[in-house]
Amino acid sequence: MRYVTLEDALPGMRLEYGLLDSVGRTLIGSGCEITSEYIERLKLYGFDGIYINDELSEGIEVEPVISVKLRTRGLDCVRRMDLDGCKIVASEMVKQIMEKGTFSLDMTDLRSYDDYTYAHSVNVAILSCIIGIGMQMKEEELVTLVTAGLLHDLGKLSIPSEILNKPGRLSKEEYELMKSHARLSYEFIKERWDISAYIKNAVLYHHENVDGSGYPEGITDEELTIYARILHVADVYDALISKRPYKDGYSPYEACEYLMGGCGIMFDAEVVAVLLKYVPLYPKGMAVNLSDGRKGVVYENSGEHNLRPVIRLTDYRLLDLLDSKNLSITILSSIGQKAGIEIDSEKERLEMTRVARKARVLIVDDMKANLQLLKYVLESSYEIILVKSGKQAISYLQTNPYPDIILMDIDMPEMDGIETTKCIQQMTDRKIPILFVTAICDRETVLMCRNMDVAGYILRPFKPVYIKSEIKRILTGRSDVD
Repeated sequence: MRYVTLEDALPGMRLEYGLLDSVGRTLIGSGCEITSEYIERLKLYGFDGIYINDELSEGIEVEPVISVKLRTRGLDCVRRMDLDGCKIVASEMVKQIMEKGTFSLDMTDLRSYDDYTYAHSVNVAILSCIIGIGMQMKEEELVTLVTAGLLHDLGKLSIPSEILNKPGRLSKEEYELMKSHARLSYEFIKERWDISAYIKNAVLYHHENVDGSGYPEGITDEELTIYARILHVADVYDALISKRPYKDGYSPYEACEYLMGGCGIMFDAEVVAVLLKYVPLYPKGMAVNLSDGRKGVVYENSGEHNLRPVIRLTDYRLLDLLDSKNLSITILSSIGQKAGIEIDSEKERLEMTRVARKARVLIVDDMKANLQLLKYVLESSYEIILVKSGKQAISYLQTNPYPDIILMDIDMPEMDGIETTKCIQQMTDRKIPILFVTAICDRETVLMCRNMDVAGYILRPFKPVYIKSEIKRILTGRSDVD
């Protein structure tokens, strides 16, 4: 079995898995031979691809973690905001996953845009369960965790779809409304005596970051339960790999890079480490382009083959990328899964969210190596201004138009980043967002920075994809993980 994008689908291919609409009705059944009319209809519904079985994919087994029937029930319960139904489904999901003993996250979720909130909730519940099993949670604890996953985004059902799916930049008011969904979800369940405090807590705090920079209350890891920390990681991972009207999905590889880059800042490092044990960087059955010009599908990706999988080429031969004679061959891309924040299909939306000129980023750091690294990472997207001290930054602001954002180091001689930030906030009336990028992470400094009402706090060493995403969030009013 292999995954084929609708752009590459051909009449005569046979479906291995049927496709359902947003209310659980079968659109095209398993085993059905697709036609050009079916392909066009599926595109209109918002689907990206299908699973087929053919000679090239013979022997490649890709199974869903839970049954299609149970997934459909979960979608329906979330859609109807059926709390009792969600509790029952959560218990059955845990039983099915535990009974399997082994499980695979290879299968691409076949869903349309209209299904996103419901399917996302089911996916987060599944991911949370797998993380929980990896962390040796008991069955009762897993049911609590999975129930929280199903309920965590109920508040989004109260937010107008034109805001949820807005292809352009959210206004400040719209962004604040979007951020309110966690509290709205909590409000919907808080009076239910039969829903545990652990579930309510996880639902309310699933967007809190371990360094205190999240929402709705800005609490830190010491105040977050393990349920909230797991839910946060699962929620962000599924949001990243999901295609939305305003963005293409990240590849699993890039989503994992994002999670690793956010460890100790957004995410609990232990939770991320457990999830990474089960995330296939190149899912089975996924078509890939290789650096030597050949194409194929991922045949085996377990264990040591997760990063260097076995590929079945289009001539049906197997190519083991872990073999020493093949180490020079790399995977350029997974067909249908585009890596990078600024991917081709997102250019139109990015033009809508950007101002006409490139946004200007002022970087303040006394270390030349740090300045050059940030310039290298950001210069393709932004106009970069580099200064080596707080005094130079203030002097620049006194004689030049204000930049759109300032990246500020903390540990600088004479005038440190905190003192510099206070001066800049006073002289600009807090009109310029300031993002700390620093190696300092002691609790006292972090709390001091939070109280200064800055835009964010990134700890070195960081992953380029993470700092790009943070700047994008600050400048556009929208993150990739809303």
